[in-house]
Amino acid sequence: MITTDSNSLLSDVREALRSGRVSQLGDRPGLPHLPEVETRLVDGEVILKVTVAPEERPGADAIPRRVQDALRSGGLTLAVTSDSTTVAASPVLALESGRAVRIGGRR
Repeated sequence: MITTDSNSLLSDVREALRSGRVSQLGDRPGLPHLPEVETRLVDGEVILKVTVAPEERPGADAIPRRVQDALRSGGLTLAVTSDSTTVAASPVLALESGRAVRIGGRR
């Protein structure tokens, strides 16, 4: 069940990414565009995934750091998704390896 709080958190995440100049789906309507990240709600949780691999675009290896900086500036934190196969995995390493991460909420 998606709650208003989840929708609010998703809006906050998207705004933090926008402020951090991280490219998202819908940023360039009508133009061919591969966004740097994808954000969505899954079972009431905000999920974020880097969509550009380092070999696909010059500078793409810096996207995870830019995402973290943008989220931190917005007072948001990362957490490993509950379906992660590696229970002790760091959300930062998950983000860097192209796996989806959960937004843990506000600091």
